[in-house]
Amino acid sequence: MTNRKLELKQRGKKQRKTKPVYLVIAEGRNKTETLYLSNFQKQGNNYSLRFAKAGSKTDAESLYKTMCAKWKELELSSEKGDLGFIILDIDNDQQKADMVRNLIRKNDNMSIKFIISNPTFEIWFLIHFKYTTKHFSDGNAVINELKKYIPDYDKNRDCFLFCMDKIQDAVSNSAKINEYFVNSEWPSVECNPRTDMGELMSLLIE
Repeated sequence: MTNRKLELKQRGKKQRKTKPVYLVIAEGRNKTETLYLSNFQKQGNNYSLRFAKAGSKTDAESLYKTMCAKWKELELSSEKGDLGFIILDIDNDQQKADMVRNLIRKNDNMSIKFIISNPTFEIWFLIHFKYTTKHFSDGNAVINELKKYIPDYDKNRDCFLFCMDKIQDAVSNSAKINEYFVNSEWPSVECNPRTDMGELMSLLIE
């Protein structure tokens, strides 16, 4: 085959569409979030789910800087449908909430989103089983409530199998909680409990 024919053949070859990348970074104190979300790496037919390592610093600003650096390194693009998700907890700490709110204002990449929970990520697991607006003093209080439904819950355990049949319930409950706090600033300690995980999950399961 001549070079000319080869060139024409390659030019006419149908290119496979690249899936958009959903890049996730989470606080690194435990594996709760990544263990759960890694189950969607196998289920995502319309996207490629990837994780960025948080490193030793897991405060909101450090996570944001790491996400921005990884976004650039991977040459991700809003035009391609790529998205970045920074998953973090407020822990009933208004100083943390203020820092995240400032980062949201500062962020000029609308494809990088903050997925915030207050007090902790375990709120997302809990609302698979019930709708609640009960105030929780801290993350341990959420875990104690969650253990009514997952008795041997541990932060380094993959809870996907316990929750997989109730994901739509959790998304619905998350939306109802957001509506309950519609007149409150977010993120803030006033919204307790609340989580943005429903927003991310709606993308992963659509």
